[in-house]
Amino acid sequence: MKNFLTPSLPKTPKNPKTTPKTRKIAGAAVALGVGAFSVGALGAGLKAYKESREPYLRQVDPELRTWSLYLPNHVISPALMLFIMGLVSKIDAIRETDRDVDIRTIEGESPDEGHPFSARHIVPQRLSGAGADASAFMRPAMIWTHGGGHLIGTPGFYDPQNAKIADELNISVFAPSYRKANQAPFPADLDDCYALVRWVQENAEELGVDPQRIAVCGDSAGGGLAAGIVQRAIDDGHPIAFQGLVYPMLDHQSGNVSSAGFDAHERSWGQFIWTARLNAAAWNLYLGNDHLDSELAPYASPLYREDLVDCPPTWIGIGDLDLFYPEALTFAQRLDKAGVPVEFISYDGAYHGFDHLAPQSEKTAKLHADLIAALREALETD
Repeated sequence: MKNFLTPSLPKTPKNPKTTPKTRKIAGAAVALGVGAFSVGALGAGLKAYKESREPYLRQVDPELRTWSLYLPNHVISPALMLFIMGLVSKIDAIRETDRDVDIRTIEGESPDEGHPFSARHIVPQRLSGAGADASAFMRPAMIWTHGGGHLIGTPGFYDPQNAKIADELNISVFAPSYRKANQAPFPADLDDCYALVRWVQENAEELGVDPQRIAVCGDSAGGGLAAGIVQRAIDDGHPIAFQGLVYPMLDHQSGNVSSAGFDAHERSWGQFIWTARLNAAAWNLYLGNDHLDSELAPYASPLYREDLVDCPPTWIGIGDLDLFYPEALTFAQRLDKAGVPVEFISYDGAYHGFDHLAPQSEKTAKLHADLIAALREALETD
């Protein structure tokens, strides 16, 4: 009886001949085998990579975990990242807001040396409506310097956040454009932003701004710029009332933990988004490849200012997984030691730029609320 469970196989010829057809079949089999092996190896590699990231990801607040945290930006060449960021910098990103504010672009020159500036100007409609006399209000103002590692970013990207601040505090907000490091190194960006600050100070009455209640704030590289602007304004005799720094980029030696007074990485500092390697490459582009061996230019790395006594009341907010956490804490401690009122808020399980990657999270809402509360108190808004 024939067994259908074990069908008979054709006999193999003793001396098979190789034909073009058999060679094609053999080649296809080899290709499939190699492909299967490659896919298997890739899958195993991805699994191993994911497992290697898990210890760091466990430290991240669950509501802040996104797919982008798995990107291997800590191993990608900084040169490639800088190239990509250079392409991104050409995009003039502007986001819409649902707040009742008027937004326009203004241009002018510094009253000191005539340096030009361009900026977004955001005003609540109740202050800019028909028949409103700006000079009759004399409200506080905030100047916001945007982040982006000195490489990317636009003031218009922050329109929703700045419109919220303007609306809730009933103040004017100015957000300058500035040249990036790949266009012109330091102090080009500082000069661009400082020109706006001086223009607002000198034209305060016409703008309806109280010159004694002007705050300078910013995030990341913009936070470092804000601190540098404040320090320059002190030295020039044009003091600022308040500085608000969101995960600020203050130390050109970031990544070298000992430079900020820390002995070891206690947390996953710099494992996500903005890494030590990328940070070092950005500083090299900003200050020059030899900046660690050269004399530090004033205001370039605000952490290293010796005398902080005349600094205004300061608010600093940063995630405890941020690469900049050690330097931000050190700056806060130095300000406190100098007798400057300072509030330092640490957001547990938060990495650099968490508010942009998880904009709907409770921690992002708290970050914005904390900054607004600090501005409200410092500027004595109604």
